[in-house]
Amino acid sequence: MVDSRTESFKFLGHEFKPGGWITPSTKAIKKFEERVREITRRNQTVNVEQLVKKKLNPYIRGWGNYFGRSDAKKIFTRYDAWIRRRLRMVQLRSWKKTRKLHRERRCRGWKGNELPRLRMTAWRSSREAHVNFDLPNTWFKDIGLCSLIDIYNELHPQRG
Repeated sequence: MVDSRTESFKFLGHEFKPGGWITPSTKAIKKFEERVREITRRNQTVNVEQLVKKKLNPYIRGWGNYFGRSDAKKIFTRYDAWIRRRLRMVQLRSWKKTRKLHRERRCRGWKGNELPRLRMTAWRSSREAHVNFDLPNTWFKDIGLCSLIDIYNELHPQRG
């Protein structure tokens, strides 16, 4: 028997904490990370839009709707940013050469001579300011990426 007012317990992937807080359990979060890593592997060269629509969105939508009723706004915000960074990495890897990154930059209105030198296959490159300029958050909305924080806000309209 567990006294939920003084100690936490886990049930069906949720962790019930004292004070009425409910969050995804650490095991559920680890499984989510593993699955997203599996979907957004580094060694694939694939159309990111198709990857998002066919594989990633159904998983994110399901996980977000299951855990969205809990108090997970911070977790959802953090994983939204992490997923976008993983997709930036996949897109860089698919482009293979920096020429395509520069072409995208010129399409977005960049004028200048100096071009960033970065490794297209490195994880750290997906965090560069140049890459964030070329693949902004609005680009992910345009290709139809499902956002965990949007799911949370739909399920909790009063928290906004």
